[in-house]
Amino acid sequence: MNIEALKLHNFELLLDGVSKGELPYSSIDGALAMGPNQPNEFVTSFVGGPHLPENNPLPKNLAGTSFGASGYYSKPFLSLGQRFNNSVYTNVGPYAKLVNYKKEFLSTCINGECEEEQDGTSKEIYGRVGKILSGNRAGQWGFFIQDWYNHDDGSYDAAFWSERYNLDPPIPDKKTWWDQCAKATFNVYFFNDPLRYLCQVEVALSNISFDDDQYFPGEDVRSLNNGDLSISTILAGLVTSLGVWI
Repeated sequence: MNIEALKLHNFELLLDGVSKGELPYSSIDGALAMGPNQPNEFVTSFVGGPHLPENNPLPKNLAGTSFGASGYYSKPFLSLGQRFNNSVYTNVGPYAKLVNYKKEFLSTCINGECEEEQDGTSKEIYGRVGKILSGNRAGQWGFFIQDWYNHDDGSYDAAFWSERYNLDPPIPDKKTWWDQCAKATFNVYFFNDPLRYLCQVEVALSNISFDDDQYFPGEDVRSLNNGDLSISTILAGLVTSLGVWI
């Protein structure tokens, strides 16, 4: 397969291959690196990592967002190296997923109705949103590909630290964190697209911290037979919006 030809002539097909796992994220030019995992538990403890998920709620217009490692946006569990790597990307912030790539967005139909408007191409590709610094669409919001969602955090992942410190509920891994996030959909420019067309992305706006009083992951009912779970068991763990136990 000629990857360079796909990049130039059929970017959507290239995305399709990445989305299906048939091509690596590195096939796409400019994909952001993740940074190294925790090397071991001793070095980690000495230098101050890892970093637990952060909840920095953003409004649906992303007002107040700042970028980089310490920027104001919600973050999943990160190794020390991953957080340090975020400091390199001073124009990139919130975590996101590409949900629709559609070149028709550039037509005059974008703000109106089209008789034969197409649905676009749905993709399961993850990345970040931030500001494009130079070139086409400079100064605009963009989507930057980064395979953070599927990243294997290795031996010293969220589960390791949860077990080591006997945390209950445990620290969520990146996939669990994303599933728990409140999200909103935006149209931004696709930074990695050679022509930087518009795309639709889903962006993490907020996340209830795993150690917050309102956090309740639910009962694990996989080992129970039908009828074994009492409703009182579930209600005992639910919290009202006022923080009062039911």
